[in-house]
Amino acid sequence: MARRVIRQYEFVRKIGSGGSGVVFLAHDTLLQRPVVMKLLKRAPSQTVEEVRTTQLREARLASAIDHPNVCSIYEVGESDGEAYIVMQYIPGKSLDKVIGEGPANIQLVLSSGMQIADGLAAAHSLGIFHRDLKPANVMLTDGGLIKILDFGLARQLKRERADFDPGEPGQPIEAPPVGATYTARGGTIAYMAPEQFVTGQSSVQSDIFALGLILYEMVSGRHPFHRPDAQDVQSIRAIQYAEPPNLREIVPNVPQELESVILRCLEKNPSERYQSAAEVREGLKTILKTLQLDAMVMQGEGAVGMSARQRLDLETPEEEKRTTGILSMLAERFRESTPKEQQDTTMSIVVLPFVNLGAADASPFYGSALADAIGARLAKVASLVVRPASALMNVPTWQLDPLSVGRKLLVDFVLAGNFVRSDKGFDLNWQLLDVKRQSVRTGGAVSVQSFDLIAVQNEVCNEVFAELQGGGGLQKQNRHHADDEESALGHNLSEEYLQARALLSSFMQRTGNREDLDHARGLFEGVVQRDPNYAPGWTGLGITHLQYVRHGLGGQMHVLEARRSFDRALERDPSSVEANLYRVYMLLSRGEKESARHGIGHLLQTAGNDWNVHLVAGMTLRIDGMYEEALEQFNTSLRLNPANAAMIYNHRARVYQYQNQLELAGDEIEKGLTLEPRQPLLRISKGYQQMRLGQLSSAVQTLESVTRDDISLRIIFPTIAMCYVQLGDRARAEEFITEDTLSAAEADSEMAYRLATYFAVEGDVAEALHWLRRAIYLGNENYPWFSINPAWRGMSGNADFQRTLDDLKKVFKKNQKNWKRLLAS
Repeated sequence: MARRVIRQYEFVRKIGSGGSGVVFLAHDTLLQRPVVMKLLKRAPSQTVEEVRTTQLREARLASAIDHPNVCSIYEVGESDGEAYIVMQYIPGKSLDKVIGEGPANIQLVLSSGMQIADGLAAAHSLGIFHRDLKPANVMLTDGGLIKILDFGLARQLKRERADFDPGEPGQPIEAPPVGATYTARGGTIAYMAPEQFVTGQSSVQSDIFALGLILYEMVSGRHPFHRPDAQDVQSIRAIQYAEPPNLREIVPNVPQELESVILRCLEKNPSERYQSAAEVREGLKTILKTLQLDAMVMQGEGAVGMSARQRLDLETPEEEKRTTGILSMLAERFRESTPKEQQDTTMSIVVLPFVNLGAADASPFYGSALADAIGARLAKVASLVVRPASALMNVPTWQLDPLSVGRKLLVDFVLAGNFVRSDKGFDLNWQLLDVKRQSVRTGGAVSVQSFDLIAVQNEVCNEVFAELQGGGGLQKQNRHHADDEESALGHNLSEEYLQARALLSSFMQRTGNREDLDHARGLFEGVVQRDPNYAPGWTGLGITHLQYVRHGLGGQMHVLEARRSFDRALERDPSSVEANLYRVYMLLSRGEKESARHGIGHLLQTAGNDWNVHLVAGMTLRIDGMYEEALEQFNTSLRLNPANAAMIYNHRARVYQYQNQLELAGDEIEKGLTLEPRQPLLRISKGYQQMRLGQLSSAVQTLESVTRDDISLRIIFPTIAMCYVQLGDRARAEEFITEDTLSAAEADSEMAYRLATYFAVEGDVAEALHWLRRAIYLGNENYPWFSINPAWRGMSGNADFQRTLDDLKKVFKKNQKNWKRLLAS
C-alpha cells in the first residue's frame, strides 16, 4: 500500500475491516506513537452530514469512557469528507483467537470476565451500550489486561436503513435474503440478545447477554447457539428459543458457581438476567475468592498483606486500580504456562523455601537461600524447568499445602522440606511431591554434625535426578561440575554463602536496600578468600558488584571487580549459567556489544529454561530498540518465573514508554505496584511516567519519596533534575548532578542516557552530546527512542546530534539483522 497520510497520521498497513469501517495501523508523527485508525464506511444512501451526526457523535460520546479496560479514543474527525476515528493501539490477542485455541483455564475466564464487566459498568454508567460485544472486539494484551474495542462505534440503524426487515416488535422474524447481513443495530447475529431481534434496540441486558456468550465460549471453546455452517435464521431461532448445552457435560471440571453465573447472563427474558454489569463482576469475584486464587499466585507483601476485602472490593479509585492490576496479573499468569511444543520434552519443579523448625532466630536465611542453592543445581538439567524459591520469600508457604502451591504455580513437582539447626548439629527432611498424582514420589533426611551445603545439594539433587530419570521424565545428564569436587566448602563457609545469597536476593527482589547489598558483598568476599575454588562464591560476588553499577550506587571500580569475579568463576566452572549471563554486562561495559549479543544467543540455546536468561535477553533487546522481541523475552521470563512479575511489569512498562504508549505503560506500572507497592524501580518508572504526562509536581513527589527511602539510589537523580529544570528551578536541579552521579553514569549505559537527556533539557549541548555518546559506547543503542524522545527536540537542528543519530541508525539496522539471525537459531 502506498503511504497515505491524514493530518499527522501516517498509514502503515491495513489490519482489518468490518461493517462499520476499515481499520489501519498508523503512526502518529506528532506524538511519535503507534495508533489504530478507523475510516468509517458510509452507505450509498447516506450523506456526509448523516455520518457526522451519527457515527462521529457516538464515537465522541464513547471517548468519554475513561477506564483501564476500555480502549481509548484519541481523536474523532473528518478529512476530505471522510470520517475517521483514532484509537489506542493494543498489542496482544483478541479473545476469538484465544477461544480458537480451545477451552481456557478457569482463572483466565474469571479474570477476563471481571475485567470486561468492569469496562461495561463504566460505559453503562454514562448511558453508553456497546452494541457489538463479541470476542473479536475484546483484546487480551501481552500484559494480561483486557481492553474492549469499538464502544459505541457499531451504530444503531433506523428500521428503513436495515439490510432486511427485522419484523414488527413482538412478531417472529422473517429469514433474511440469501447473502444479507442483519444489521439492525450494527451488531453480529451470533452475539445478539433474543429481544434485539424483535425490538432492534440495545440495552444493559443485551450487553450482559453478549458477555455471557463470551464466557461460555471461553469455558467450552464453542458457541452455545451458533455454528459456522448454520444459516442466519437458524442461529437467530436458536438464540431466541434453544437452551444452551450443559457446560458441565462439555467441561466437567467447571465450577458449578461459574456455570450458574453464565446461565443467568444467558436468560432469554432480560429481566431475569443480572441487572447490571457490576452484579456480574461481583458474582465472578465471589467465585475467585472461593477458589482461593489470591495470595498464592501473587508474590510480594503488597498482595499478600492485603485483606480479602481490599483485594475484591472497588470502594475507592485507588482500590479499583489495584484490583485491575491483580486481575491483569491473574490473566497473564494463566494465559500461557509451558508452550505446547515444550510440554512433552520438559518437566517443571518449584523448590519451596525450607521451613525452619528450630529457634526463630537461628539461621533465618537458610529457608529461601538453601532452596535457591538446591534449585540452582537442579537447573543444570536442560529438560527441567526450575522456578526459583527466593522470589517466594514473601509468601507464607509454610502455612499452605505444598501440593496446592504446586497446582497454582503450574508445576509438575514440588520439592519441600524443613530443617532444625542447633548446637548438636543440622537435621534436614525433604520430600519430592508429584502435583498431578497428588502423591509423594521420594524423600529423605540429612543429619550431620556440621552443615555442608555441597553435601546437602548433592544428596538431595542426586535423589531427585534418579527419581525423575527413572520415571522417564528427564534426559540423563553427563555434565561435570567443578564445584562438586574441587571445593572444600565447609560448615562456616556454607552458612556465610547462604546468608550472602539471601541478602543479595532480598536486595534484588524486594528491598533495594544498600545495607543488604553491602552486607552480602562482605560475606561473599569472606567466602572466596577462605575457599578460592568455590565458583558460586565468585559468581555471587560478581553479581553483587554489578548491582552497585546497575542501581547507580557505584562506578567503574565495581565494573572492574565484577569482571574479575566472573572471570574467576568461569575458570572454575565454565558451564555456570549465572556467571556466563552476567558476563554479558561486562562485555557491554567494554563496548564489546557484538560479543555480548552472541553470548546471549548462546545462552538462549543452552539454558533456555532459565528465566533470568530471557530477562537479560529482553533488557539487551530493549536497549537495542528491538521492542517486540524484548516483550517476547520478558513474557517468556514471566512464564518461567511468575513470582518475578513485579519486575517484569517494570521492564515492559519501559518498552511501552519508549513506544509512547503511555496508557499501556501506566497499566504495567500499576500492576507492578499492586504486587510490590514500595519497589523502588517501579516507583521511579511511575515518577518518569508522571513527568512524561506533564504532571511535574507529582513526579517530583513520587521520585523524592524514593530518595527518602534510599538516598544512595543515584540512578533516579537525572530524572528528578529534569523535573526541576522544567519547573524552572535550575538551582535545585543542579543539586542532584553531583560527582557521584557523574561517576555512576560513566559505568552504566542507561544512567548515562538519563544524564544526557537532563543536559538536553537544561540546554547544555556539549554535555548532552558527551553523555549521549558515552551511553552509546556502553551499549545503549536504542535508536528508535533516541530519534523521537521529545526531551531532545531542542537539539533537532544541531549537526553533531543529527550526525550521531545517522550513525546510530546504521548500527540499529545492522543490529536488527544480527538479532534476527541469533534469535532464529
